[in-house]
Amino acid sequence: MSTVLTEDDLLDFQKHCKGRVRDYPAVKTLFLFLRQVVSENKSCRKTLIADAADQTILNNKRRTTHNSAYCKARKRLDERDVKTLSQLSGQRLDDASPESWRWHERRVVLVDGSTLSMPDSPANQAVYPQPSTQKKALVFRF
Repeated sequence: MSTVLTEDDLLDFQKHCKGRVRDYPAVKTLFLFLRQVVSENKSCRKTLIADAADQTILNNKRRTTHNSAYCKARKRLDERDVKTLSQLSGQRLDDASPESWRWHERRVVLVDGSTLSMPDSPANQAVYPQPSTQKKALVFRF
């Protein structure tokens, strides 16, 4: 399977982002933001604390857990650039998906999972008659 996003893709994303870069380059900010979005606790500070723990484990220089600089960096992320990167990632993932993942030889783009149940009224039965293959006991009445 090919890589969904390459180093060049991320460098390109980084180049498009404007503003002063000190502690939070665009790629790092995006990573932290995605981590924040998927976390149970949506707090900026909790995200930075988790990142500081990761950096400690990796023996990297730990960033501060004060969230002011991160919040400012997050505001500088351009929605269009994030959207472009997401679409590129999704397209590459779709292109790399094996044929065996298809459902009835079709590509499934979205699965909803919602259901709707509606009783069969005499008026509905007149307009939408019950199929002859369906057992009569399966009609819903209200």
